[in-house]
Amino acid sequence: MKKTFLVEIGTEELPAKILYHLIISFYKSFIDELKFYNIKYKQVDYFATPRRLALKIIDIDDTEKTKKILKKGPSLKCSFNKDGTPTKAACSWAKNVGIEINKASQLKNKQGSWLVHYVQQKQENIEISLPKIVEISLKKINIKNLMRWEVNNAKFFRPIRNVLMMLDNKIINNKIFNVFSKNKVHNHISCKEKNIHLNHAQEYPSILLKESYIIADYEARKEKIKIEIKKTAKQVNGYTQINYVLLDEINSIVESPKGLLAHFKEEYIKHIPNEILIYIIEKQQKCFPIYHQKKLLPYFTFISNINSKNNHQIILGNEKVMEARLSDVMFFLNKDNQIKLLDYLPLLKKVLFYKNLGTLYDKTMRLKSLVDLMSNNSNKIDLIKLAMLSKCDLITDMVSEFPELQGIIGMYYAIKNHEKYEIAISIKEQYLPSFSEDKLPSSIMGSILSIADKIDTLCGMFLINQIPSSNKDPFALRRAALGIIRIIINNKMSLDLKFLIFNSLEFYNKREVDYKLISNKIMDFLKLRLSFFYEKKGYNIQIIKSVLSFQLTEILDVDQKIKAISDFKETKQSKSIFLTIKRISNILKVYKKYIINNEIDINLIQKEEEKLLFKEIKNFNHDTKKLFIEQNYKKILLRLKNFENPINNFFNQVKINHCDPKIKNNRLILLKKVETIFFRIANFSFLY
Repeated sequence: MKKTFLVEIGTEELPAKILYHLIISFYKSFIDELKFYNIKYKQVDYFATPRRLALKIIDIDDTEKTKKILKKGPSLKCSFNKDGTPTKAACSWAKNVGIEINKASQLKNKQGSWLVHYVQQKQENIEISLPKIVEISLKKINIKNLMRWEVNNAKFFRPIRNVLMMLDNKIINNKIFNVFSKNKVHNHISCKEKNIHLNHAQEYPSILLKESYIIADYEARKEKIKIEIKKTAKQVNGYTQINYVLLDEINSIVESPKGLLAHFKEEYIKHIPNEILIYIIEKQQKCFPIYHQKKLLPYFTFISNINSKNNHQIILGNEKVMEARLSDVMFFLNKDNQIKLLDYLPLLKKVLFYKNLGTLYDKTMRLKSLVDLMSNNSNKIDLIKLAMLSKCDLITDMVSEFPELQGIIGMYYAIKNHEKYEIAISIKEQYLPSFSEDKLPSSIMGSILSIADKIDTLCGMFLINQIPSSNKDPFALRRAALGIIRIIINNKMSLDLKFLIFNSLEFYNKREVDYKLISNKIMDFLKLRLSFFYEKKGYNIQIIKSVLSFQLTEILDVDQKIKAISDFKETKQSKSIFLTIKRISNILKVYKKYIINNEIDINLIQKEEEKLLFKEIKNFNHDTKKLFIEQNYKKILLRLKNFENPINNFFNQVKINHCDPKIKNNRLILLKKVETIFFRIANFSFLY
């Protein structure tokens, strides 16, 4: 018979940042458990608010079922004697499972053959199974920080205050985390004293909307919030540019969304930069700014969690809080700007960058030296000025109060001090990218400072052995490495990373430190990040290995090689070329001990095929000299085709294992020269 099962776990306020993760994990685990218990159903709907996690299973099959239980016996070898009579082990097993030995079946697979018996067993009643499934699914949700509450010392993300489990109109009277199930729905926090009783599982979630204006459906509530925001903005002939991260957060802290319009003083728009004003409205106050013709209006909309008869008081309360916050911002801005941004530089000596890694002033001086190494004559002066200003805003009152505005505040203060625009924008962009898919710095100067900043942090943390582990990366060094890679590739920057890293380590001026060893560790770390970067982009892992197996110095060179080899591998001629280099490498492995020097003796070349191969080597080196400088590996790879005939003719007509050791050695050196040419591009042994 098909029925509807409902479970609602009523809690104290759940953390907004993880609400969606909680319900999706609960939903997926529950489906997995239904499959394990062989329970059939039509669909599962999920519901989530700050005070509840709920699942509604439509057309769940509660009919009695049986399942086959496999009773495995001894292997056939151990079950019968040579004369075919059953062994004691087989007879003992048959007696234990309650059958005669001749009633046993046989199971054969790759692992072997055994005696088996299948027992039909009734499945557990669904009303007994479902509470178990609910509790197992909740416990499977992977969240580290759990809470304990009350005398039973149960552990969950927040204390559970109500449990509802119903199968159609029947209450499943069982415990979840030591809380008995009832047919009472968890109500809104503003009317928690009022009881809402459910008569049938199908009444959920409509009864919540009817009784307390609660929209339990996570996605439906989000759409309702969007409608409320747009409707509210229209009251002042405006519109909103919805911040979807904020939208998700708001959706996870309200149950009964109601959009309200509030106002702030227009003078704040004149005196506070828009980016900072929007940050305060969105990030600090969790509200939505309102625009008209792309200009910010002195209004904001916010989402109330209650349908009140006295919305005016709620609006006044929000306006007072906004006024206090914006007034503070004005005070900090005015105070900070009493001196120039560069005047904050000496104060950085009082702020520690990290234990044993000096102060922020020390970091600034290291950045100054690093950008100097990365600069050219045209931008050297500006880059050094940029490095000197880069961390100055960290000591200001604005950044002390709002740390997320680091860089942004520095940019605005630099503009106010009439610094060059590219210097100002680069102060902001030094922190980009801040996550894996984040945008990159738009300017070259910003890109250089960002790379320098990330290299300095990488080197510092490796120096004090704060290296990321498999499950921990507290200083986001993987993200920093990925940022370096993305910036270099995006800007096609030719940078010798090994040189920069070694110098960056030396700038720390640590005594008795093996800079070479640590430099190699950092380069290996970057190689792993590079491999991950290209794997994620869908490149062949063997091609990635073929390039990264060599010593890494320039990321741009790696990028050009991986892309060129990937394209080349799709061409018709690639297969024959790969086979050619494979043949050469295999021969050189066999005769490795016979190669005693690396120079070809022209006088020892006897056959025409040797001369032609030697000539092709010289021609290739001449023709591709400029191509290697340009890193034009696409053309270089195509040029390898010219080796195919000379090499094949060499193998067909020339005997390597010559009686004269000098001639034999000379021929091996000739092949070694060809292999070296191939391996200047990549380690082709990964490709054939």
